[in-house]
Amino acid sequence: MTLLDRPTLATPTTAAPPPSAIPTAPTPAPVTQSVARRAGRDPFLDLLRAVGTVAVILAHWLMPQVSWDGATLHVTNVLGEGAGWVVTWVIQVIPLMFFVAGAATFSQLDRRWVPWGPFVTSRVRRLLPPVAVFAGVWLAIAVVLPELGAPRGAVRVAATIAPQLLWYLGVYVILVACSHLLRACYLRARVASLLVLGGGAVLVDVLRFAGGVEQIAVANLFLVWAFAYTLGFAYADGLFDAVPRRACAALSGLGFVALVAAVTLGPYPLSMVGMPGDAFSNMGPPTVCLVALTLAQVFGALALRPVIVGCARQTQVAAVLGWISARSMTLYLWHLTAMFAVVGVVVLGANLDLPEGWSGTWWETRPVWFAACAAVLALLVRVFAPVELRRPARSSIPGAAPASRGDTARERPAGQFAGSGIA
Repeated sequence: MTLLDRPTLATPTTAAPPPSAIPTAPTPAPVTQSVARRAGRDPFLDLLRAVGTVAVILAHWLMPQVSWDGATLHVTNVLGEGAGWVVTWVIQVIPLMFFVAGAATFSQLDRRWVPWGPFVTSRVRRLLPPVAVFAGVWLAIAVVLPELGAPRGAVRVAATIAPQLLWYLGVYVILVACSHLLRACYLRARVASLLVLGGGAVLVDVLRFAGGVEQIAVANLFLVWAFAYTLGFAYADGLFDAVPRRACAALSGLGFVALVAAVTLGPYPLSMVGMPGDAFSNMGPPTVCLVALTLAQVFGALALRPVIVGCARQTQVAAVLGWISARSMTLYLWHLTAMFAVVGVVVLGANLDLPEGWSGTWWETRPVWFAACAAVLALLVRVFAPVELRRPARSSIPGAAPASRGDTARERPAGQFAGSGIA
């Protein structure tokens, strides 16, 4: 047996017990939170997915400070001014997204075991159509708009920034490819596997900043996000079911304390996203600050789980969560395109600069700004969501274990990101 094999139980060889020894009315085992969530969708994860998707969109719409001098489109980040870094501690939800992705993957493999090759292939096939359409449209924009008279420099800036969203999908695919190995390691040494990943991220930063081994920083692109991903395994496995809410709140607070200590005593920037003027970014590659933020976010959410579940189970809320989940890929891919469309109309069409960040005018125009971006995004979702909602053709997967009674009988649409954090 290898680490990638599904564990199997040996078949007992003892004789069957006499009929008198067989209980006639067995008492069913208690249904734990982990068993219940494996039997179907988890409203806790559903709400975190939706909140994370919306948070990413609003964060990106909040950031731009744009001006046009007739030749160059200048784009800066308003969160880089003053105490804007505080906002990044709230809106940087990528750790939570990878946590949700890990929980979804672990539950899916529990419900229906799929060998490594078909598992990875099925996930990549679901991601490719929306990404291919997105890339094709932006390639056309970069080529056609300048020929129609749009400023070439402005189009170049937009075409450079919009595809940067794809980094998340790249890391997600890497984690999907490592899911069987990470799951096997987790099942053999649950807490220890988390300590190895988190401790490995700390060691990488020590070697990077104290040892001067700058090249090793790229290792944290895997270790940090695999830590969040494997925390999702632990949640889906029920490891945290017996942890009291107060203990979760304390662990969340400990994560924030560690984050404060890191940016106060260490070499780390205050912002949890890349900012102009910072010596380096806490996100590229991720630093140990993101490990601390992961602990703060995950255990903060676990402390509030009963409240979150109660909210997610409300009929109207559940309907909204379902709509967002089915279109999450489209929302994620196209929200910057919507923003650049509004920027084009305001800055290039009306020849107006966006208000200075945090000024009175900036605050006054935020509702109109968000509404305009949302309106354009709604149009883009209407156009491109069918690519995501298209159900892949059903095909038999060699070696796949049968689905349990709790598993859905139909394939999920591609928009549910195949269990990713964006879904």
